[in-house]
Amino acid sequence: MRPRPLRGRSEPMERVLAVIRSARRHGTGGVVLVSGPAGIGKSALLAEVCSQAARIQVRPARGACDPIEQVSPGAPVITALRAGSEPLVTAEQYAGIVDALHEPLLLVERIAAALEGASGQGPILLAIDDVQWADQVTTFIIRTLLTRLLGLPAVWLLATREDDAGVLGSVHTNLEHIRLAPLPSFELAAIAQDRLGHAPDERTRAFLDASAGNPLLAVDILDNLARAAARSEPDTVPEEFGAAISRRLADLPDTARALVETVAVCGRAVPVQHALRLVADRTGSGRDGALASALESGLIKIDDQCLTTRHDLVREAVCATLSDPVVRTLHGRFARHHLDAGQPLLAAPHARAAATRGDVTSALILITAAEELAAVGPDDAGDLAALAFRTVRPEQAEWLDVGRRSLSVLRRTGRATEAIAVADVMLAHVDDADLVGAIGTEAAGALWLGGKPGELLARITPMLAADALTPAVGARLTAARALANTRRTAGESGAREAARALDLARSVGDKDAQALALQAVGEAARNEGRHQDALGSFRVLRALAGPYQLAEEITSLQFLDRYDHAQMLLDEARSDCGDTSGATPPALHCAQMWQDFNLGHSDDAESGARTLLELGRQLGNGVHALDALIVLIAVTLLRGDTQAASEHLALADQLIEADESVRKPSLAVMRGWLAASQGDPTTALQVLGPVASEAAGSCNYWPLWPCWMGIFFGVGNATEDVDFTRTVVHIAELAAARNPGVASFEGVALNLRGREKGDLAVLAEGARILERSPRPILRAYGADCYGRALLAEGRRDQALEVLDRAWDDYHRMNALVYRDDVQYTMRQAGVRRAKWARTTPRPDKGWAALTDAERRVALLIAAGHSNKSAAGELGVSINTVGTHLRMVFGKLGVQSRVQLANSLNQGETAAVPA
Repeated sequence: MRPRPLRGRSEPMERVLAVIRSARRHGTGGVVLVSGPAGIGKSALLAEVCSQAARIQVRPARGACDPIEQVSPGAPVITALRAGSEPLVTAEQYAGIVDALHEPLLLVERIAAALEGASGQGPILLAIDDVQWADQVTTFIIRTLLTRLLGLPAVWLLATREDDAGVLGSVHTNLEHIRLAPLPSFELAAIAQDRLGHAPDERTRAFLDASAGNPLLAVDILDNLARAAARSEPDTVPEEFGAAISRRLADLPDTARALVETVAVCGRAVPVQHALRLVADRTGSGRDGALASALESGLIKIDDQCLTTRHDLVREAVCATLSDPVVRTLHGRFARHHLDAGQPLLAAPHARAAATRGDVTSALILITAAEELAAVGPDDAGDLAALAFRTVRPEQAEWLDVGRRSLSVLRRTGRATEAIAVADVMLAHVDDADLVGAIGTEAAGALWLGGKPGELLARITPMLAADALTPAVGARLTAARALANTRRTAGESGAREAARALDLARSVGDKDAQALALQAVGEAARNEGRHQDALGSFRVLRALAGPYQLAEEITSLQFLDRYDHAQMLLDEARSDCGDTSGATPPALHCAQMWQDFNLGHSDDAESGARTLLELGRQLGNGVHALDALIVLIAVTLLRGDTQAASEHLALADQLIEADESVRKPSLAVMRGWLAASQGDPTTALQVLGPVASEAAGSCNYWPLWPCWMGIFFGVGNATEDVDFTRTVVHIAELAAARNPGVASFEGVALNLRGREKGDLAVLAEGARILERSPRPILRAYGADCYGRALLAEGRRDQALEVLDRAWDDYHRMNALVYRDDVQYTMRQAGVRRAKWARTTPRPDKGWAALTDAERRVALLIAAGHSNKSAAGELGVSINTVGTHLRMVFGKLGVQSRVQLANSLNQGETAAVPA
């Protein structure tokens, strides 16, 4: 008899079905995480749940992660979408999803759109097994979809060997965690009753005790007992599962054993005819009866004309019986088969397992797959490229080509250290100066991305001294050196070098050299705070190198107070994406985040920062992740949450391995601000002093950012350090001189000069100019300082009017620390305002707890908008809508969009101003 697959799992089964039934009745979603060791019954539970779900009109989609297929990005989720008798996506939708495999943001957007439509037709179940083996893209897809499908009748059922729910990231909405424990003895006895047809005797019970409650192990033991009884053999059951599998293999004919071994090594479903051909090639004998014998053994099974092992434990145990040469040979055969079929991504994991030193075929498969994966799975692509290079030998004809391709992939995926190591090996074997220069240029790109301009310079300089460089390679190396020097050579020297590099690049007509040189010119101008010049360079660069440089142009517009124009470019970029607004490149996410932060939209800035931090981690872009953390630190400090700011700062310290010239300025400003916020101006001065003293000739624009000037000046005042204060004023005036007509720079310079001199007229002029700044923090700062000075002069009524304006701007951008300080000052002056009574801390729950941004999202979703259409209405990213919606659900205590609409219709927004 077959065992009942979920015997002993009725309670976990009911817990999962309760979530699914709730989705069906109430239109809610949920996440169920099932964890437990291999063989404990997770896969059986998922299979049975999917079967039960289908019976109650919940459409299931089931997929599984596999260590062999980790280089097939997103495959566990993507393949599930067309699984079953009622696939969740149409063939046309599926084709569009597959077309987006190399664009992860577009890929997620298309999957999300399809599943939103599917869930609109009725509840769905997404069951993914073995998520401990999920590749980066699968993890990214799951985390993103958890937010995108929030409130829709979509239930996630995830099984893993680990208790850690890492695949969920920070998403824990409606999470049900089920830990499958070993079966108790009475349940094992029930399985034995089913399997053997009679109650187990004492000897059988003793054997079952050896399974430690693992149902798969118990069934294997019982099968051994049944076979022994059928053959009238002694009851000898191995104590170890691996030994049981080994014994079963040994009992098979050679061809059947070879078939089982072939299927196990494949690690995934393999077509029957393909497996049999491989067995015939391997054994040189016929294959008659091999399939029947192998299936009879119970080690493998057949489904839809494909063979798989009965369980991962079986696969692992079979592979453990094979020698390394046998395993590598089998993987090599699978790799060649997939390569011949034009499937390099499927060939790659087998080539990786088969690769030995000098195996050119495996190396070419690996590097081809790495190139395909570079944009979508940078970590996996980098691993494959590094292995491809290690596989070939320098004396082989393909070595140079594989090396250059590997170096390019490693550079593009941000693997600076490994890219440099590959470059070093190649440089040790080549003498041609031009080839040396070409390799050096690739290495330079890796070092720049890795934030290592010092090492870049050390390598480029001797290459440039060679005599036999072609003009193009010489121009590229010269431009690379100039780019590195924008982080090493201060002020005009760096700008002049970049300009000379650009002249050289244009004279030789090399596009790559021109792009590098234009980037250097733009970086040098921005470091000096000459933002109009930087804008010009970055615009030319975008025309030359394409839209990937758009973010630099937008950043320059922001520095010039041209936020309307910056937003137009951001909107155009979103419009250019058409129906792929969820696929905004990380650089543009970063630009939008700073746009929101600088314009005082702190809720949107925080949401954007969290999105960008996740994108940076998933896509291997640590620089953008660092920017995201800086915004999170700034937002929390404006709100007065120094504990959260400290935690973000600690994470930023761990995030990027880069030169101090790259990391130090921005993180130093954050450390100084944090120390000042914690009431420690002495420490703040120690941190900010070096930043200020180097600002005039800085190799980084951070010290010249007007938003920080007031913080610097306040630290100087608190410590009574006159020299530091004078330096800060000089910095502000220098930045204003380099950006004439830009209110943010000019107003701050006048403000600080007026405060330093105690000149009320200059302070008034500074406040007047800052009124034109689009940055509310600077408008508020100018009014704040001027109002306090008026109060000190006894001009109370005028002072209170100005301080009121400061309070309003601080309040609108949620700068609670500064708002409350202004409010205290006005109270001390004997005034009260009715609006203060409405600024009590938000409650934790209910409509009154929602921020303005969350309220806008809630009203649109309640009115029937999808995340995508709501994003279009609000002019924000889909990720931002998802982040806000998650907060809305938590604060309102609802679990579905239907419940959200009901809450609105019941008049629960009465207390919310229109």
